[in-house]
Amino acid sequence: MDSSATLITQSERSFMPSSFQVEEWDGIVSFYIELNDRPIETQEQFEQWLKDWDELYAVVSEDMRLKYIKTSIDTTDETAKKELESYYINISPKIKPWENKLQKRFEASPLKESLSEDFKNLKRGIEKDLALFTEKNIELSRDLSLMENKYAEITGAWSINYEGKDLTMPQASIYFKKVDRQVRKDVYFLARERENKDAEALDDLMDQLVSKRHQLALNAGYENYRDYMFDEKHRFDYSPEDCQAFHQSVATAIIPLLRKIGEQRKASLGLDALRPWDMVVDPLQQAPLKPFSTTEDFVNKTVHCFNKLDPYFGACIADMYAKGNLDLESRKGKAPGGYMMAMPESGVPFIFMNHASSEGDVRVMVHEGGHAIHSFLDYSIPFANMRNTPSEVAELASMSMELFSLENWESYYPNEGDLKRAKRNHLEGLLKILPGVAKGDAFQHWMYTNPEHTRTERRAKWMELNKIYGAGIIDNTGLEKFQEVGYQGILHFYQVPFYYIEYGFAQLGAIAMWRNFKSNNQKAIQAYKNALSLGYTRSIPEIYQTADIQFDFSAEYVSDLANFVQRELDKL
Repeated sequence: MDSSATLITQSERSFMPSSFQVEEWDGIVSFYIELNDRPIETQEQFEQWLKDWDELYAVVSEDMRLKYIKTSIDTTDETAKKELESYYINISPKIKPWENKLQKRFEASPLKESLSEDFKNLKRGIEKDLALFTEKNIELSRDLSLMENKYAEITGAWSINYEGKDLTMPQASIYFKKVDRQVRKDVYFLARERENKDAEALDDLMDQLVSKRHQLALNAGYENYRDYMFDEKHRFDYSPEDCQAFHQSVATAIIPLLRKIGEQRKASLGLDALRPWDMVVDPLQQAPLKPFSTTEDFVNKTVHCFNKLDPYFGACIADMYAKGNLDLESRKGKAPGGYMMAMPESGVPFIFMNHASSEGDVRVMVHEGGHAIHSFLDYSIPFANMRNTPSEVAELASMSMELFSLENWESYYPNEGDLKRAKRNHLEGLLKILPGVAKGDAFQHWMYTNPEHTRTERRAKWMELNKIYGAGIIDNTGLEKFQEVGYQGILHFYQVPFYYIEYGFAQLGAIAMWRNFKSNNQKAIQAYKNALSLGYTRSIPEIYQTADIQFDFSAEYVSDLANFVQRELDKL
């Protein structure tokens, strides 16, 4: 593995001392005071002021991200937990009023009109943030941050004991690929029963989150939290009605294909009905795929896979590994899930995941690897705030990388039969993502436009949506107590509300990019790099256009892309 290339050279600080570290608010506030009081008369002075403001954001933001990573790596680390809580309590609430002052100063300056087109999204974002800001929400936002982190504490403790082995949930998930159906069923019940012990605690937490989030919206002058979040997330390029159109497009175009795939699975397994523990085992009942052995093997194979697409992609993963910015294996006490965390000042991103040497780990790695490559590509943009791409673009980077890399998965699966299995599983899986996203997004729309709902009503709504987007593929008879709280396993609902529809939009974009890749791989990769290098200096539709695809979620477009995936599946 070659990790010798220098991909990112961190810019030297020009405003803050190079030795400065975020510790207490008293050490930060002087920089805000200076920015607020500094005379600005010329365009050059205005742009330097912007650069210095952005440097302050990068330094403070990266410190917070590093604190968050520490709590993910070890949810039992009390020191890390206290440091993150201290940031939420003692620093973050005090930053908000000062950011508001600087945003007002920006908005009032006629010099902003002479900024280049690259600043368009920054300008309209500041305008929206000013409209959203209210002092009443500072303390409430702090409380929400603390509550959201509680979810990781609860779920990070989930584990089961099977045949004398303590297994984290990612480790337990491997057993759902076992040929022995009784083993799969036993592990399913152990896992769901363990999760169900926290069902009331997680519903208590959700009740509190919905209530406080609704109050946040009311304080800002909105009728509900959904409409507040559309503006808070700067969704300038689509509306709630567009999301609802996507929900309908998926129900119309995707569910019939999944029903067909489900019938094929049932026939292959020789079953009268598919149960939840039958959905990931190989339909021909072959042993689970094992794409790698150790973490080092995993990283080496990922670098090899990415190198064949573009040497730059492989170098990004190698650089992160060399710098210790990959925490990949599952272990007890580690938070669930996976993510990529960009580093706005130092530049080299961090990937967190929970591998258990399984097939699904490959998908997670190439997905987060796509995010990381995006972070490397747009680091050349001098303003960190202008690298904060909306998730519709960020997830396009990751999901497109899943499909680009699919063409080189022999790095993980040298056996042709294994390779075809892995590809088929991935393509079927990406089709399943779309109704999952539609269901999750529709669920959140309902929750926050009906904020007075009870937990009983919430559970009933989830079951109703299961019927629409599950399409009757799985027989859940007798499992209702698990199914009705299925939303509790989705961390987005607790920690990053309304970060969900982006997966659906981006999945459509990724399929379109893969279709282009199949026609001309080098042209598609260059379009990918061109689009991601823009950061957020252009609108979402413009970034998609640079990637040579459409930002479209009509029923016709969804059906067209789904049929393309089906044709690729037929080849396998």
